[in-house]
Amino acid sequence: MDSIAEQQRQAYEDMERLEQAVVDLMLQKLTKHRYRLIREQKISNLLDQIQARSKLITELNLDESGLRAKEMHMMGTGFDSFYAQLDKVRAHHRRNPELSVQPPELDYIKYTRNPEEADEKRRVLEARLRDTTNVENVEIDDTELETFVSEGDMDKLETMFSGDERFGRYVDLNEQHKLYINLKGTSTISYVEYLNVCTRFGDIPAAAKDNLYAEYLRSLAAYFESYFARSMPLFDLPKAQREADEAFEKEWAERKENEMDVELFCEPCQRTFEKETTYKAHMSSRKHQKTVDRLAKSTCAKSESRVDHAKRIARLEHKVQCYVRALGSKLSDTRANVQRRQALTEDERMHELHDVDEIEYSDDADTAHAYNPLNLPLGWDGKPIPFWLYKLHGLSVTFSCEICGNSVYRGRSAYERHFQEPRHASNMRRLGIPNTRQFHGVASISEALELWARVDAEKKAEDVDNDTFEEYEDAEGNVFSKKTYFDLKRQGLI
Repeated sequence: MDSIAEQQRQAYEDMERLEQAVVDLMLQKLTKHRYRLIREQKISNLLDQIQARSKLITELNLDESGLRAKEMHMMGTGFDSFYAQLDKVRAHHRRNPELSVQPPELDYIKYTRNPEEADEKRRVLEARLRDTTNVENVEIDDTELETFVSEGDMDKLETMFSGDERFGRYVDLNEQHKLYINLKGTSTISYVEYLNVCTRFGDIPAAAKDNLYAEYLRSLAAYFESYFARSMPLFDLPKAQREADEAFEKEWAERKENEMDVELFCEPCQRTFEKETTYKAHMSSRKHQKTVDRLAKSTCAKSESRVDHAKRIARLEHKVQCYVRALGSKLSDTRANVQRRQALTEDERMHELHDVDEIEYSDDADTAHAYNPLNLPLGWDGKPIPFWLYKLHGLSVTFSCEICGNSVYRGRSAYERHFQEPRHASNMRRLGIPNTRQFHGVASISEALELWARVDAEKKAEDVDNDTFEEYEDAEGNVFSKKTYFDLKRQGLI
């Protein structure tokens, strides 16, 4: 076991090498998004190691066991302890004569190599290997091309993000969208519209902010925290949480409670009422009395006060808004990407998934947000499509479908395609109407119901015609219609 002084020296040396590795990584100019993301994850890991070394040095300096002071005292008495440790080292090497020692700087040299340059060198060497004239003269040494990016890092990155997140470029709030449309006081809106209103908590009435709404807010906050850890490893989440809590406590202290809301809140039932008459009727209802009796019998039941409930909801809302501000333009970029993908065909979407690594980044001004005053949809390269193409596909014309919750579609092709999508078919089934071909193009609920009534009446009329169209003959050769024949047969007349 190394001495305490040696442990401290080794920790200081490791910290210096780790800090130099962080500097080497930060100085590399990378254009591929995956390599940038892996670099941030590596830097975060190196910073955690630096903190671990700092904690070890602090614990050794505190010397709660007293061993460090004893060791320092023995070092000051003479060279006896030094020679005793030297004999132990020599004895260890005599027992292990073939023990190899690897210089520690070799473990950090991979942080100085640029993975994109290494990929280019590997491609050049592989091309030379395919040349039959130079096969004997070229050998690929993987140790010289080893960088901080390993195959395990690339495999881990594949499973870290969902398809809609595109390796941390966008957010994926589809699950939260499903929770939102099932809340009280909200309407059924499309995913694109939800990305616009997901942080407008003031639009939701106070009566609808119940425990289910709190679960929705917790789901949002948990997703953003997970997204920060995966796509923004260097983001200081604990600091952001502390600042958000401090700012909320300051704002809450200055907020005045609305006395009317407090009076119209039923603590046992956890419900808020907008009208006093409704509140009084609820207080005298049988359901309220049963809830009060149940809570009175339960020894562990604790009713949350109106103020505590409102504060809990407000804290979650404030936290989510702080997270959204920290995301910057991620939400707007996600909304633009969803709108762009709606205009793509299935083949174009699959092609885009295969070419996800082809998107590169640069520090030049050309990669800034493209000037888009006409709000044109974005193309496969992330830039607005030409205006002539915008007019050619009719994207300037919008269509809305009342059956799908007044969803808006750009262009005739996207509008006609949505009639065959599961969402429209599900809404048609809720209306009790089959999603057949003859209903394609009908977007109004009243028109769809009217058409279904007419189609149903025609179908029933055809059934009646079939009864009169078929003819039956009795034993005497008399011919009757189907309905008349069976009526006479039941009466025993034929």
